[in-house]
Amino acid sequence: MYFENKSLLSPPTNRAAYSDRTAWIMAELARLAYFKFEGSIDIEDVANSLSTESDSTSIRKTLEKLLDDKQQTKDKANAELNSYLSLCDFNLVAIFNTNGTQAFLASSRAYQINVLSFRGTEAEIQDIKADLKATTIEVDGHKIHSGFYQAFSGVKEDIERELEALKGNGYPLYITGHSLGGALALLATKFLAADSMGACYTFGSPRVASSEFGDAIKTPIYRLVNAADLVPRVPPAYAQHILIALFELIRIPFLSKMLVTILKKTVGYCHHGDMRFLTACSKSDYSDLRLLQNPNIIDRAMRLITRLISTGFKAGATDHFVLGYSKKLAAYAETRNKGDGAWS
Repeated sequence: MYFENKSLLSPPTNRAAYSDRTAWIMAELARLAYFKFEGSIDIEDVANSLSTESDSTSIRKTLEKLLDDKQQTKDKANAELNSYLSLCDFNLVAIFNTNGTQAFLASSRAYQINVLSFRGTEAEIQDIKADLKATTIEVDGHKIHSGFYQAFSGVKEDIERELEALKGNGYPLYITGHSLGGALALLATKFLAADSMGACYTFGSPRVASSEFGDAIKTPIYRLVNAADLVPRVPPAYAQHILIALFELIRIPFLSKMLVTILKKTVGYCHHGDMRFLTACSKSDYSDLRLLQNPNIIDRAMRLITRLISTGFKAGATDHFVLGYSKKLAAYAETRNKGDGAWS
């Protein structure tokens, strides 16, 4: 279920500054983006259905029936998504599903905000290709991860159209996403809401672009990282420079030149926005959790090494789960504001 911490459902929407409650709500909306609101057809079911057909007419009729069933499934999934959103006083405005990139747009009269939430990485070929295509392309003078930019470009015009239609309500736009969804949220902030009255909240987001990419973004960006989550450490920011220097020094015939050429296409990545670092916890209720603002690289490196060693390196993956982000943020918000009436 979603949005179970009812005491947190009162975000301070009159300001775009970082908020514990808003961070949790955005994490839940990012988690909700993984819900299969686009409907689905199992490829094995399609294969089994067509295996008994022997002519093109029968195949066409079978496919038409399957597509009709998919539409019904999509309508049901949309209704279910809307029911989940209503738990947090949001209404579904639109869904987006193009070439493996999914997102939804929702609006809340109660909070007077609009939210655009992107789905993160799934075990699907389009998402895997987007993640792995780490070479950069130049857009408006900035170096951007080519896979992420391609994934975002597929839904950009549809989102622009829906946002234009939604302008009438006058609400600020908040953008969120986890993992790949966080990367897409940052791109959407840059190209669709660089001067928004809202904010961008990302969870476990990888690096997306060069430092100049964020120069013109006025919208606040809050980048949350959970303990030993390894995804925010990629693509590397410094390793390429070390490897380039190494290969230029040892000069392996043919290989060095080729590798240096490839590595130069992946340099320049950095993070954007203000980091909120969720520390590792030894207590199941997260009562020993701390939320650190922009900790230095040495502090983070020490915490990462300690966490990875203590968990047999499993935490590199488990700390990336979006549910972990949501649970920690809920516990932190409830604990920090307990009894003093001073919500943040």
